[in-house]
Amino acid sequence: MSGLKFIETTDTETGGTVANDGWYPDIALDDLRAATGLDGTWGDDRLRGPVLAALVSVNADLRAWRADQTAASLAEVGGNTLNGEPVALGLYRHAVHCRARALTLQVTRDFDSTKSGHDRADALDTSIDAWMAASHEAVARILGRSGTVAELI
Repeated sequence: MSGLKFIETTDTETGGTVANDGWYPDIALDDLRAATGLDGTWGDDRLRGPVLAALVSVNADLRAWRADQTAASLAEVGGNTLNGEPVALGLYRHAVHCRARALTLQVTRDFDSTKSGHDRADALDTSIDAWMAASHEAVARILGRSGTVAELI
């Protein structure tokens, strides 16, 4: 056997959207796939769980900030615009996309007790951490917090 592994997928429907709470934007699943490099093994049905979890988490991180807003939606919050849309809207989508991608990595880790399996798991941990860090940075930017880099010595 050649070591190739095929993943059978029956969920190939794409183009869906996960509805948000009405104040924050809905998340288009094809946009998430494009932004995070997810492939066709992540059809709409399979992707909804991680996206819903990401929405709950990011919305909770922004709960106090949102309570202070007077705009009717995130799209109407004042501030700079880039590429024709409010920066806060782009940052929100980025935060959700990155957090959902981290969650997909967490749920697809294989159990493999060989050295190569441990090495792969270690690499995934680094990836998960990087996606989560990007999500947290986007949330911090929405909250108006500047980034800080700390080096441990």
